[in-house]
Amino acid sequence: MKLSLDGTWDYIVDEAGALDPARLPGAGWGRMGIPCNWYLGGLGDYSGVVWFRRTFDAPVEPGREYWLRFHGVDYFARVWLNGVYLGEHEGYFQPFEFRVTGILRPQGNELLVRVDSPREPPGEVWPDRKRLIKGVLNHHDCRPGAWDPVRGQDMNTGGIWNHVELYSTPPVRIAALRITPELLRDGSAAVEVALTIENLGDRVATEVEIELLPDNFPGPGRSWGTGFRLPPGATVLRRVFIVEKPGLWWTWDHGEPRLYRAVARLGHPGGEGATRAERFGIRKLEVDKVRGWKLNGVRFFPRGTNFIPAQWLAEYDGEKIKRDIELLLAANVNAVRVHAHVTHPDFYRACDEAGIAVWQDFPLQWDYEESEEFYTNATRQLREMIELLYNHPCVVVWCCHNEPKRNKGKLDVVLARTAREADPSRHVEPRSDFQEHPYPGWYYGHWTMFAHAPGAPFVSEFGAQALPGPESMRRMLPPDKLWPPDWEAWAYHDFQYEQTFDVAGVEMGGSLEEFIANSQEYQYRLLKFAIEAYRRHPGMTGVFQFMFVDPWPAITWSVVDYWREPKLGYRALQLAFQPVLVSVTYGRTRFRSGERASPLFHAITVVNDLHRAFPGAELRLVLRGPAGEELVREEVRVDVPPAGRVEVVTPGMRKEMWCLPPAAPPGRYSLRVRLVHDGEVISENEEVFEVRPGP
Repeated sequence: MKLSLDGTWDYIVDEAGALDPARLPGAGWGRMGIPCNWYLGGLGDYSGVVWFRRTFDAPVEPGREYWLRFHGVDYFARVWLNGVYLGEHEGYFQPFEFRVTGILRPQGNELLVRVDSPREPPGEVWPDRKRLIKGVLNHHDCRPGAWDPVRGQDMNTGGIWNHVELYSTPPVRIAALRITPELLRDGSAAVEVALTIENLGDRVATEVEIELLPDNFPGPGRSWGTGFRLPPGATVLRRVFIVEKPGLWWTWDHGEPRLYRAVARLGHPGGEGATRAERFGIRKLEVDKVRGWKLNGVRFFPRGTNFIPAQWLAEYDGEKIKRDIELLLAANVNAVRVHAHVTHPDFYRACDEAGIAVWQDFPLQWDYEESEEFYTNATRQLREMIELLYNHPCVVVWCCHNEPKRNKGKLDVVLARTAREADPSRHVEPRSDFQEHPYPGWYYGHWTMFAHAPGAPFVSEFGAQALPGPESMRRMLPPDKLWPPDWEAWAYHDFQYEQTFDVAGVEMGGSLEEFIANSQEYQYRLLKFAIEAYRRHPGMTGVFQFMFVDPWPAITWSVVDYWREPKLGYRALQLAFQPVLVSVTYGRTRFRSGERASPLFHAITVVNDLHRAFPGAELRLVLRGPAGEELVREEVRVDVPPAGRVEVVTPGMRKEMWCLPPAAPPGRYSLRVRLVHDGEVISENEEVFEVRPGP
């Protein structure tokens, strides 16, 4: 039996946090649909305690065990059923449950949940001694109020944001199913299935059967079964299967993301059996940020992006997840870094299916309290995160902390050890540190500094802000705040004034539309130049642009806004993240009419992430003038090696044909480059140069 308790609940706000569950008021209750973050449910900008109440009937049968499961409550939860206190939980992303056998009744059950999502005291605790493990949902420059010391915790994420359900099991149940695949040198795989069986009764004779079945591809399955006597309490049963010719999980650009299903069944004489199933994938990912990553034994270059898809997880539903996966794939992204939080569980299932690798951060952003209590809490929640996501083949890296300062040599050391103990099969990063987060052209310097590959050999953040499109800006801000800009209102929506004007030098123009165009053009230029420079660099092992999509109506580093409307920077990712990239190395993009002839570019490089060669490919170059007229055309043959790069220096590059003549009229000139193999375009790119009137 499984009974959903989603639906309309009663709620009452407890601002003082002093209400007694035995004497709650009879009036003053509102109604809210669950699952829901209470900000979305009509409470507005509230931090603190809210009580939730639900009455329901349930079919109660003798001999069954009953469980009440919460799939996500933010942040502190205390639970009562029919006046009986069940327990408490701290955290926002983890499922948790209580045994309610003997408490549940057939009719008139009352479920009461006290949820506390507090505002941490500014100055005393927040931002440098935080205690809540919520990562970017509680402290970040992409959330409501950014990192403002007064308003940086606005629009709280509290609430029962995920499903609530009641379910029943036999007295003997499968409490957990953990699958650990290991790809062996001979091409076979060893798959360990760890089955946690919980017996709530006396010692009993039982039978167990485990099946491994292909889930999204045809192929043979494996099964095994045995009988044994099961003692009371928890028992862990382990079985290793040898799969001779496994279907492997690959990222979408290297193969098929093949998935298996493990099904475990229990049965004993005279009783109903229990069943549990989990999906998994067989793959081996080796992470070395200096020598390079390998997926299933071959070179893997992560073309990644940082990902914070939702400030309020209740609204991140199946349709939005589907749209995000489509956008990621169309941008040629093969890896995402779930940045300093754990997102909706359905997203990880979607990445399993789509073949997108996940670098998973633990929800720690900047600095936290140094105490035994916090260490204990953080290590517990880290283990829970790993257990929650363990079976997902898409998850390839655990990262314990983002950009710490005071916790760097203390807390992070303990967390890294904990992660390695909890999951020896995956790579663990103690932290994502500032030195691999270069921001030339935004926080300092000029974007052409990316030519020197700052942060190499591995970069997990870089980028620049850009305004969303006109329609999204008008949805975000009222007319009196929008134009002329109310900079305080813009800053609340994460806009960075000094970086935009004083570092990046973005011109505001005379209208909102001009400002948006200039801002998006700047982000496009920076991202395209940076990613291509990194990919041309022979020592680079991976890049993760910051960031992909806005988690709320904001002005950030994203290339897709909150309403999933792409900015021009999205096109930069589409071009620069092509698995086979033809890239132009140039020195500048602006020229003056009348100056001496200047070469448009120095070289053209083909970077191939795929493990197939393209011999005899044809490189086609076309230069067009301001009116679209063709000025120069050239074709060159090139042999493109597998998983490598080749620099193409054509004869034409040493001729005046690829120089802008002094008489070039003002306007925009486009250099279009295509790489063709066997009649198919395998890569294309474009650079735009501007000629301005001479002095």
